[in-house]
Amino acid sequence: MFKFIHCADIHLDSPLRGLEKYEGAPVDEIRGAVRRAMNHLFELAIEEKVTFVLIAGDIYDGKWDDHQTGLYFVKWLSRFHEHDIPVYAITGNHDAANKMTKFLHLPSNPNGQAVMLSSQFAETVRLDDIGVAIHGRGFADQEERENLVLDYPTPVSGYFNIGMLHTSLDGAVGGEHQRYAPCSPADLWQREYQYWALGHVHTRKHHHKPDQTPIVFPGNLQGRHVRETGPKGCELVTVDNAGNVSLSFQTLDVFRFEICDVDVGGVREPDEVFGRFNEAMQPLVTTANGLPIAVRVIVSGASEAHNRWLSDLETWQQSIRANAFSIDADVWIEKVQFKTQPLRTLSAEDMSEGAIAELMRCFEEAQDGGDLVSELLAELEPLRKKLPIELQSDHDQWIPGDAASLREILAEVQPMLLQRLMTENQR
Repeated sequence: MFKFIHCADIHLDSPLRGLEKYEGAPVDEIRGAVRRAMNHLFELAIEEKVTFVLIAGDIYDGKWDDHQTGLYFVKWLSRFHEHDIPVYAITGNHDAANKMTKFLHLPSNPNGQAVMLSSQFAETVRLDDIGVAIHGRGFADQEERENLVLDYPTPVSGYFNIGMLHTSLDGAVGGEHQRYAPCSPADLWQREYQYWALGHVHTRKHHHKPDQTPIVFPGNLQGRHVRETGPKGCELVTVDNAGNVSLSFQTLDVFRFEICDVDVGGVREPDEVFGRFNEAMQPLVTTANGLPIAVRVIVSGASEAHNRWLSDLETWQQSIRANAFSIDADVWIEKVQFKTQPLRTLSAEDMSEGAIAELMRCFEEAQDGGDLVSELLAELEPLRKKLPIELQSDHDQWIPGDAASLREILAEVQPMLLQRLMTENQR
């Protein structure tokens, strides 16, 4: 029997741009979270007496500001080597984007083998003392569009064979991830390995049934922004003497991002939103298990209070932030969004002509991917380029530079504009 750790997408020293624009943001705590999660991984490896550690790509986060990021990783590796634990890694798209990674000398593993597998061909590393063969290939270029699995070697007979790959995997990728090294689960199973250690997708997911070879995305070690919510960590993999695999997800994060959905359907008085908010927050606080959490609050539902909230939106947003201080937990409210609707429904007359009808047609065209989105992006682009580079690439863009971000903003402002027009019509 032996154990190993499968992790991926460390994104060491990810810059987390844009946090400074939020009042009271715990910038230093979030910036140091990835390194602290890496320390938790090391402690887990020692506690569980793992035989080796696998990193399935994206150790780094693209271009470094200085060499301290690379030096930290070297020091972290050395801690494993001091305890006779080898680490095997492949490069991902972010690693390939950083030219300095090609010149950074990493210490060899205690058994003399290299830490990084080849990025030019599918390489096999054999651990003869425990009967394990690790097959993998990293990215040579940032945009790897080929199916790399087709060139992976046949399994080593009599060994426990592990495939490492940084891939989008068909059907696994959402809007956050580019389609790199595409392949299908069937492609992986055809190699007849006993475990597939994948990286690139930041959400933990298994793409196998109980009787199939495990195909595993462990997700990233530590959430970096509000689009990476919930527990983050690694897979602790145990292989018994018969070759049976058992998986145990281990949380390693030290700071958590969450979405708090507040349903205010049926609410009559605007102050009732606070009680609903407190109720919705309790499960998030419980599952965080004492970790500090950053929360995006989304208030939705049809309510008589809709008009009063949207008539003074900034005050209600800040009031919810203030109410969070009463929660017995370390909570920071990243943003508050009101996506409520009035109880009054649009009449046939509203929808047939006038300003409301024109507004609804514009929003529908934008969400359907019409020319309006392209026209708006073209109008906004000169203004967006005047922003500092860190604000242009921020996850929560100040001025949208792509269709998906623009549609998200339009969906947020639609109820506010609609409410104002409906109010005017009632006068």
